[in-house]
Amino acid sequence: MSFLNPSSRAEASDSLALLTACGTGLVALIYAFKVAEAYASSGLASWLDIVQLVGGVLVLLVFLPLFYFLKTRFGGTTVSPWKSDSFFGTVLKRAGLAAFGLVLMSMIILTTMDRLVLANVTPEVLLDALIALALIGFSASFFLLGRDMGEGCDTA
Repeated sequence: MSFLNPSSRAEASDSLALLTACGTGLVALIYAFKVAEAYASSGLASWLDIVQLVGGVLVLLVFLPLFYFLKTRFGGTTVSPWKSDSFFGTVLKRAGLAAFGLVLMSMIILTTMDRLVLANVTPEVLLDALIALALIGFSASFFLLGRDMGEGCDTA
């Protein structure tokens, strides 16, 4: 399967799923750098701000055109990895559930430690950290689940 030249709708759906996981991982890093910037020294914070800007531009200049290209080439909204029964579509759904579970567990743990953690963190930083955790959990789950599920498919 060629990533930029899929031969079928299923391959286009798989390419969109892979692109979604990669783009989500990059956005997760941007949010993680935003959280780190809140606690960094002023010199390091300015560098982290530049890294965030470069990451955002990379998302806009690389990932969005690829999404548009794949969606328009294979029938617009009919190609959706979330609605597909393809391998990567299934992995994408499972990764979403895993990320949701991770964030939910993290929020429950944080509420029990309200005096230790929540009293010392601003709401903006906490929200950015939870968003970063959700996106990192989704992206990492996608690649880990894809690797684990793919091993069973090799033996026929």
